[in-house]
Amino acid sequence: MAKTVSLQVSQRAGIGRTALKAVRTAGRVPGVLYGKTKDQGVRSRPIEIDSKKLSAVLHSSTSENVLVDVEVTDAAGAKVDQHLALLVDVQHHPLEDYIIHIDLHEIDQDEVLHAEVPVASVGEPVGVKNGGGLLETMLRTIRVACLPRDLPELITVDVSHLAIGHSVHVRELKLPDRVTASNRPELPVYSVFAPKEETVAAATTEVVQPEVIKEKKVDEAAPADGKGGKPDAKAGGKAEGKK
Repeated sequence: MAKTVSLQVSQRAGIGRTALKAVRTAGRVPGVLYGKTKDQGVRSRPIEIDSKKLSAVLHSSTSENVLVDVEVTDAAGAKVDQHLALLVDVQHHPLEDYIIHIDLHEIDQDEVLHAEVPVASVGEPVGVKNGGGLLETMLRTIRVACLPRDLPELITVDVSHLAIGHSVHVRELKLPDRVTASNRPELPVYSVFAPKEETVAAATTEVVQPEVIKEKKVDEAAPADGKGGKPDAKAGGKAEGKK
């Protein structure tokens, strides 16, 4: 079951940028508490929380789903009212390690809640241990429906019996009492696959020599001017005399 923590918050008067800066300077975290009105509308109430107490609550939780018994007080510290809420959003400073804002959503303890719950594997699959297979996580969270007080922090899945090619499906999960899964029953949560075989290309033994194109030699007997025919008499032989 999800652990329910107690948190005291104060009503916040200021809502502008200057007011938010003053709240943070005082070591507190601004936030909003959302809740339903009698006519099924949604109301939002500005609140502020001690930053150290909020950090302690978040560090003690192992799940993203944090149920909070919220006690709202006025500026003088007097109790105004109390609600069961779900911590739905925590905003951190993008560069520094501190919380800048939170959202709390008021819920009815008798109303069915829909939430994502993380899953974790237990054991070593026989397909991994004996066959060298690989365990793959197919779903990291399971969407469940239950009453707020029955919300689990974590769903553990025994994978020790999985051989290569086998899976654990949503329909096979052992969920806590009064908790049902909303995912499709046939979806695999964990699967064991055969190890991937590496294929090495065979080296080519034939060496192909590159083609060399040689320049054609000029015929030494060719005339210098490049024209064909007999050689010139002056250059190649005796002159023919007159008879």
